[in-house]
This record gives sequence, C-alpha cells and structure tokens, in this order.
Amino acid sequence: MRIVKLPKALTDLIETADRFFDPFEDSIEAIRRTPKIGKARSYENTQIRMWFVKGFEKCLIFYTKSPDEIVVLRVIHSARDYTRFFERE
Repeated sequence: MRIVKLPKALTDLIETADRFFDPFEDSIEAIRRTPKIGKARSYENTQIRMWFVKGFEKCLIFYTKSPDEIVVLRVIHSARDYTRFFERE
C-alpha cells in the first residue's frame, strides 16, 4: 500500500519539529549548567540521568556526565518503557 504525504502534512511535521527544537536545546543548556539536575538511575554500573524537555515534559532526555562532557543517550517519550532501552546497550 502506498503512502501519500500531502504538502500540508509535511509542513505540519516540520512545524512540530521546529516547536520542539528550541525547548530541547534550552533543556540541554540547563543540563550543561547544572549536570546533576536530572534524576539519577543506575543501569549496568553506569549512572544515567533523566531530565525533561521544557514544555514537552513527557519527553525525557537521558544522559551521562563526566568531568569533560555530557553525552545525550536518548530522547524518549515517558509513555514508553524506557528502561528496556538501556538493557545491554
């Protein structure tokens, strides 16, 4: 079965992505300024922190931190079973 995406549907998708991008970057900046802001969880001897995207609180940013960098591992909606994403990665 063929899928047809009308131009207005593509525009809607781009607008949704645009609305999400700036809050995501603002949330990443908050994490950079305060790396321990997120709730810590341990997965296979690694401490992974979780923080939300401002304005999109059901979208969670999972990251690790070291003295030199913050690594964004995943961005996952909270309705999903996000614990399975960190099993044996």
